[in-house]
Amino acid sequence: MTFLLIGAIVVPLVGVPVVYWFSLLLKEKAGYVASLLSLVPLAAVLIAGAEGSSSPQGAYSELYSWSPIGTFGLRVDNLSLPILLIISLLVALIALFSVPYMRQRIGDDPGRYGLYYSLYMLYSLGMIGTVLATNLIEFYLFFEIMLVPSFFLIAEWGYGERDKISLTYFIWTHVGALVLLVGILVTGFLAGTTDMDSVVNSLGNPSTVPSLVRLGVVGAMCFGLFVKTAQFGLHAWLPSAYAEAPTPISALLSAAMTGIGGYAIVRIVMTIYPSGFQVLSALFAGWALVTMFYGSAMALVQDDVKKLLAYSSMSQMGYILFGLATFTSFGISGSMFQYISNATAKGILFIAIGAIMLQFRGERSMSKMGGLAGKMPITASAAFIGSLSLMGFPSTNGFFSEFLLFQGGFVRATTAFSDYRVIVAILGVAATAFTAGYSLLALRKIFFGPANGDSANVKEAPWTITVPLIVLSIVTVVLGLYPGPIISRFAAIGRAIVGA
Repeated sequence: MTFLLIGAIVVPLVGVPVVYWFSLLLKEKAGYVASLLSLVPLAAVLIAGAEGSSSPQGAYSELYSWSPIGTFGLRVDNLSLPILLIISLLVALIALFSVPYMRQRIGDDPGRYGLYYSLYMLYSLGMIGTVLATNLIEFYLFFEIMLVPSFFLIAEWGYGERDKISLTYFIWTHVGALVLLVGILVTGFLAGTTDMDSVVNSLGNPSTVPSLVRLGVVGAMCFGLFVKTAQFGLHAWLPSAYAEAPTPISALLSAAMTGIGGYAIVRIVMTIYPSGFQVLSALFAGWALVTMFYGSAMALVQDDVKKLLAYSSMSQMGYILFGLATFTSFGISGSMFQYISNATAKGILFIAIGAIMLQFRGERSMSKMGGLAGKMPITASAAFIGSLSLMGFPSTNGFFSEFLLFQGGFVRATTAFSDYRVIVAILGVAATAFTAGYSLLALRKIFFGPANGDSANVKEAPWTITVPLIVLSIVTVVLGLYPGPIISRFAAIGRAIVGA
């Protein structure tokens, strides 16, 4: 037995006291230590992915005995590998971004830097562990670990009514997690185990579980995960949490954490209960469509640029559910690739906005900006690439994710012809016009037009901001030109689920 993936869990955990100690010596520069430590899970996942690709199963796993849940497992496979890579990369880059940004939020207090970076490492541990998990109870453990440090990060360093906002965020997402737990416990009772592979083998035959029970469990699990992905009606926590969190945490929330709910739908719900999800998929398709339009329409009327990105994130989660609800290999692979494209785009855009906020002493009103393209060319170029990806522009990764998930929508509509499905598919494509509208409008207000008087002394962001922007921009374009290696992995998962 090797200890490769357990290292991806242990290093962030050990990193909690390590970065605290370094913070007492280095203050904000402890972010460099956090960034370096975050490269360890990235390297571990890359090595595990290489070993898994050469194995007959196409996956790399580590299993550890843990009483009473049975087996504590960690796995890198076609579904988890790309998502783990993007999460690990984002964690490392946003730790760099935190160095200048949290300087203006914290000042000179070493203990506060220690607390921030310790919570940051614990937050990254939760995200990585959630995607690696092969046991339902283990998954829930890491799922909740994501919640606690993110609550404190918003409560301690957020803006506005941060106590109220962080509590709203905690209550909504924790209630969603508890409903998800109900589905997990019922599944464990029905299967006699919570090991995911064993559960699939035990409940694989649809006749094993009464259809009403199956639909009830799928409904409970999806409700909990829809709260996490902020689908319409369950989104009340998202706009204020994203807008008022410190911008590095907003970036992680939007680019990495929220979309994990979509990953969990594929990993748990669609893998264990494919027939149950398929029965409810028409309802979910309509729900996704409403989320897409509502989020985009609300983004279109915002002047606060962080609220614009918050509602945009909600809309993008609608795209992920839209693809999954097609219940086709096209839609599933497109949705998971949408996680990747949204991660790079939102990572770019939140970091770019953080850079601008540093120059404007925290200002977030787009009407008070303007003419920044010539003063911040790297930031402007990266923001342009991120916006193009959101719009699904060819040569960016957003094009292929949207192409595939919409293709899945039309395949589903025409396979067993349905007027409802055809209308949903057409309206889904139409929703992209709203995305283009708010993206281009924001670019024009911020980077073009007449310069504001406050922008006289604006200059390009420091390297700790421009390097993450450049890296994410390169990833966005490279995956837009050469998406095959990732899409093929997701397509294999999609075919395994839908049986075609």
